[in-house]
Amino acid sequence: MSRPQHRASLLYFWLLISWLTLGTAIGQPLNGMPFRAQWDSIPAQPITFRWVAPTALISIGLALSPDYPNSHFDRFYIRSEIQDKIHIRTKVDDYLQYGPAAAWAGLSLAGLKGRSQPLDRAFIGLLAYGISTGVVLGLKHTTNELRPDGSNYLSFPSGHTANAFTGAALLDREFSGVSAWIPIGGYAMATTTGALRMINDKHWVSDVLVGAGIGLLSTEVAYHVYPWLKRKFSRHKPALP
Repeated sequence: MSRPQHRASLLYFWLLISWLTLGTAIGQPLNGMPFRAQWDSIPAQPITFRWVAPTALISIGLALSPDYPNSHFDRFYIRSEIQDKIHIRTKVDDYLQYGPAAAWAGLSLAGLKGRSQPLDRAFIGLLAYGISTGVVLGLKHTTNELRPDGSNYLSFPSGHTANAFTGAALLDREFSGVSAWIPIGGYAMATTTGALRMINDKHWVSDVLVGAGIGLLSTEVAYHVYPWLKRKFSRHKPALP
């Protein structure tokens, strides 16, 4: 087996493992899932680390952008290393970006109890993806960063990676108390999505890191803001006659 074929086999094996980790958790009887606690409401304050991780990813990504001294060389060096050593082109990332969201929706529809009520969970997800999409599209059309393959000027940040990490963060927030394998599977798919965007020569490493940070941060903002929005709209709800 040639080296490119060997690397492709390892890649697809990693994707299989990512789905199996979710399948292992999802396949257990719902009544037998190990709960650490019963959550009926959304936590008012996110854990500090949940803000630190996306902030670090975005900061490192910006530091690798060409606007900083010497980072232009570093970024192109990473891209050349990837393209010289991994010769794979695949469309898997176009679908894998939705894997964590599909798992999050599937577990919710299956009736698995999470941190928030099903209706609240749905609104939080819409809010998180709305924030993430708005930020990504806004940056793409204002930065006009050329993709590594030269196909267009919509490189920064990676929308695929942002989508994947938004879904992974939603899985983590809702179902980490059910099984640790659920967020592990979600983050594995999200990380693979970001790696494939670089392997496919569609994004620089800075695009992927910032995209991941945006996805994580958008979910945290959604969980932080939604209770306030819910209270505000409930207060203005018209009384029934």
